[in-house]
Amino acid sequence: MVQLPVVSALLAPHAPGGTDAAIDAVLSFFETVRHLKDWFRNDQASRVKKDDVHTLIDGSPVLQLCADLANGSKHFAPTTSQTGDLSTTIARNEVAVPVGAGTSAHRFCIASSGKERDVLEIAEDAVDEWRGFLIGRHLI
Repeated sequence: MVQLPVVSALLAPHAPGGTDAAIDAVLSFFETVRHLKDWFRNDQASRVKKDDVHTLIDGSPVLQLCADLANGSKHFAPTTSQTGDLSTTIARNEVAVPVGAGTSAHRFCIASSGKERDVLEIAEDAVDEWRGFLIGRHLI
């Protein structure tokens, strides 16, 4: 399944560009994670059915959080919510700029349902959820 390594590559800790580029990368990651459901469902060789991915997402708070972030990014503001919190958003950003490196390292936090979580933690958990789903179907 070629898409999982692509999603994992979006987790690069240091990237050129400033905060806008970093936010774009984060939102791109969540949009890609969200659309894996369509990609696998439309790949006839995977034999993944619509109900399979809905069961996965409905049972996964982290994938529901990804869905909310993707929806908010796609529509400028959330129009629906899998978590039940239409205010889910990137709440904080910490940045480190190593001297002479030409890169910056951002640490974003997501606020949802009264809690804050680190974006990298959410991203790693989302990749693990999809990896487990695919392993369980002998697709990787």
